[in-house]
Formats: sequence, structure tokens, C-alpha cells
Amino acid sequence: MIADFAVLAAAGAALVAIGRWGCRAAAERTSPTLPKAERLRRIGKLRRSGYALQVVGVVFVLAAVWSLW
Repeated sequence: MIADFAVLAAAGAALVAIGRWGCRAAAERTSPTLPKAERLRRIGKLRRSGYALQVVGVVFVLAAVWSLW
């Protein structure tokens, strides 16, 4: 029971952290040599992926809390 909580909480925290980093670093991780429209499209895609990781991380954290009951 405690092991389940620890694993789910750690995975959730890692996913939230990676998602936050991905949202902040999206513009830096995209090549500036791309045409403007393509670059903006890729930045948006990276940010949406970061938000999705944060949502999944929160679900994992909620599952960890739920596993305590």
C-alpha cells in the first residue's frame, strides 16, 4: 500500500516536473532556422504536450492519494 503510494506519487511528480519544463522550454527547443509558421506550430505542439504531461502527472498524484484509502 505504501509502496503503491510512493511509486504513483514519484511518477506523478516527475511527469508534472517534465511537463512544466517542456512548456517553459518549448521555444528554446525549436530550431530558429525554421520558417516562422512551422516554428510556431512546433512550439504550440511542444507546449500542448507539456500540458498533457502535467495533466497525466496530476492524475497519477490523485491515484496515489486514492491508494491510501
